[in-house]
Amino acid sequence: MLCEVLIMSRIDDSLTDLELIDLPALRLDEGEYERPETESVHTDLVQSGVGLEKDIGIITPTLHSGFLDYYALAAMFQDMSSLTLTFIVTPNTSVRDRYEQLRNGMQYSTERWPLATVKANKELSYRTEHVHSSDAPPGVIFTRFSTRLPNDEISSEIRTVLYDDAVKFEEERWEQFQSWQDRNDIPSVVYLIRDPLGPVYQRVKDDLDVVWAWTPTGIQSTLGDQQSSVDDDVPSVLETTNRERQFLKQKASGQTHRIHACTEGDVVEAFADLWSAFEELEDAADDIDEHDLYVAVGVAKRAINGFTRLLSSLEYSDNYRSKHGKATTLSGRVSQLEHIMDGLSGDAAAGRTPVEHVHHALSELRDTLTDTESQKWKRGAVLTAIQKVTDENEDLIIVLPDEPARQALQADLRIKLTDFYSEARSHVHLHTPQSLPNADPADYLLLYGPPKYDHRWLLRAPHAPDIGVLAYDHELGLLHSQVRDLNREMEHSTPDMSEAGLQTQILNTISAPAPLPENQENTASTTSSPTDPGQYDGVSIDIPDPDTEDNTQATPFDDYELVEGGSSESVDDLIEDHVPDFTGDATYTPDTTRSSTTNSREPTNDSRQVEGCIGIRVQDGKAIALPPTASLEVVNTDAGTIVEKPVSSIQSGDRVVVVEDRDRVRDEVEELLLDSGHIDLIGYARLWKNQLHTEIERRDDSLEDFIQRLEEQGLDKTRSTYRSWYYGDLHLPRAKDSLYALAQAYEIDEVLEEFENVWTANHKIRKIKRGFLDRLKHQSQEALAADEEGDPVIDEELDIRLSDLNPTDEAGTPFVQVYFVTEVADVGTFSRSQVGQWRDIG
Repeated sequence: MLCEVLIMSRIDDSLTDLELIDLPALRLDEGEYERPETESVHTDLVQSGVGLEKDIGIITPTLHSGFLDYYALAAMFQDMSSLTLTFIVTPNTSVRDRYEQLRNGMQYSTERWPLATVKANKELSYRTEHVHSSDAPPGVIFTRFSTRLPNDEISSEIRTVLYDDAVKFEEERWEQFQSWQDRNDIPSVVYLIRDPLGPVYQRVKDDLDVVWAWTPTGIQSTLGDQQSSVDDDVPSVLETTNRERQFLKQKASGQTHRIHACTEGDVVEAFADLWSAFEELEDAADDIDEHDLYVAVGVAKRAINGFTRLLSSLEYSDNYRSKHGKATTLSGRVSQLEHIMDGLSGDAAAGRTPVEHVHHALSELRDTLTDTESQKWKRGAVLTAIQKVTDENEDLIIVLPDEPARQALQADLRIKLTDFYSEARSHVHLHTPQSLPNADPADYLLLYGPPKYDHRWLLRAPHAPDIGVLAYDHELGLLHSQVRDLNREMEHSTPDMSEAGLQTQILNTISAPAPLPENQENTASTTSSPTDPGQYDGVSIDIPDPDTEDNTQATPFDDYELVEGGSSESVDDLIEDHVPDFTGDATYTPDTTRSSTTNSREPTNDSRQVEGCIGIRVQDGKAIALPPTASLEVVNTDAGTIVEKPVSSIQSGDRVVVVEDRDRVRDEVEELLLDSGHIDLIGYARLWKNQLHTEIERRDDSLEDFIQRLEEQGLDKTRSTYRSWYYGDLHLPRAKDSLYALAQAYEIDEVLEEFENVWTANHKIRKIKRGFLDRLKHQSQEALAADEEGDPVIDEELDIRLSDLNPTDEAGTPFVQVYFVTEVADVGTFSRSQVGQWRDIG
């Protein structure tokens, strides 16, 4: 990074002679030109580069290079004895417009250093002229495009270039710029870098004399006590200043990065099938080595990536991508693959079957995404996040991969979810990588997934204290490599003030803030890991192993869990699809390598009082007291979703979905199965519970005896879990190993011999029951959307109502009820027997 060939004695002399010039207090629009405190360091770096004729890289902490007009003035003030012609290359035209107006007693662009822009023919177009001399040369030249470089006659006078890497990068353009730079022997170039993994920085980093990248502690020490004197609510003359200060505060205080994983549902299963088929196709392409198969692999991969990044309804995605000149619709990708498949001939025809499998899997994924009942994918996660921030009166930025995707999600919300979006729109801000750098701060930022290759800098976005990445399991590996590469680059590029050399000497001339607090050694290079950025501006994110059984993480929106709606299948169809075949191997070997759970044990003297209860009163004259950790399912008819929310977030006006008696629902399912002739399934399902009860009574075991026997089998559960098993309150333990341990502890040979059948039968009944309840909830949701009063009408002509279609208990009470909440209040302490029970209050 340092120029070792320089003669250090000459450098030392230059550093001694270097004097940084303070700029006067500038005015803009009759107000003081305001900048974040960190810009003083950037300005000193620019002046050092100009004074010493060195190349400098500044990795910006806020992804935004908004003060290049100020840097240009600083460069020219550095040597007032001669013309310091400065060339600015940035797409940010506000830099040009502000420079034209900068003044302090004089207007610099008309009284000292005129402003010009570069025309397509490489000549200059003057924006301002010297007030006394119309033929005075320019002081600042501005261009938005790296292809518009001044001709050599003009360029030979340029002393400093300020290059913003937000300028579009293309290989040919970059080669032209470097050739122009070398040909005209430009003394100093300052690169403003927002993407440390991007092509500009990767090309120049080894040739730079100085690289400056902020650390969180460096930002914190620079802001220091000045934070208390800055009022972000007071309008700033420079429109970006307050926003940049907020970004810097978030960087200094630390940001939280999380994964919002989509790990279950029909869409996730469709992706799993698709990846399996795709791997088969890749293997076939490598084995057969035919061009057409490699083309099929490429088309399939682009289709998978497109579906993976989808956040909106597919129909709107296709609509807006079809209108975009460079975008291909996702449905079009599927058709492309079908066309390739039909055209395979010769040796490539041997790979037709793998292509067919991928095409079929893509078609299945497309159809699943089109199914309105399926919401457990990224679109559902987005709707849940929107509902949460709207309820909490917070702001959310959602970053889409490109403009067609942004337009598609916006149309999806506006057209399909009109009322929902009407309430949420002031809290939700849709952006693309192009617009995000200019976005205002928010409480949360949600990325569409691991960013595209050219947009990896999005992971460093300073726009919110909480950054989330939507991800399917198959994206976790990519995200891991992106975070690792980004952190490695930031670590290597952050200056180490403990090392002697040119970089440290130059940085010392500007009194730059130490990257580390005083008396703290820089151990980043020896102890930091790719997911622990330490003392550099990196990304810390816990990326789970997709192969583990539970790879979910806590996120800010977890307390609003999306409840999947049912499909249009009949209950009979549902049962037939889930009845197991009991002719297979019934043996089971528990996983003895898995460590036991570490749940803390509840006290033996279990309290019969529940503190901090929250009371919910509903329109039908009922009320319930719930512990603060409980949740209820809430229908949002505008969004077309049912979301499970903590009771602390329930509000008056919510419609809660209540399952009155889950055990009775299971009984109803079992009775239906018996009537359908599935006696063996019911027999296996009831075997373990009946036998366990018999063995407990035969041994006359107390609850303490029961717990001791299970702990001897290696289990470590909460006391409430043990109690539920002991008293038969649970139909099935959550873990397979737990059921096996129960059977072993009480030597229930019949269960051990038929273990797989017992587990499968119970698991299938549980799945049928859940599907049955989802169906009832979904019917309730649709009915509410049509009629929000009383017993919702399903069909007006036939006068069919919700209660007519729902299964009911013996007393005629529907299993699933929808209640309109009228009041939510803290009700204090209740006895355990009173908690969780709906009661009539008149």
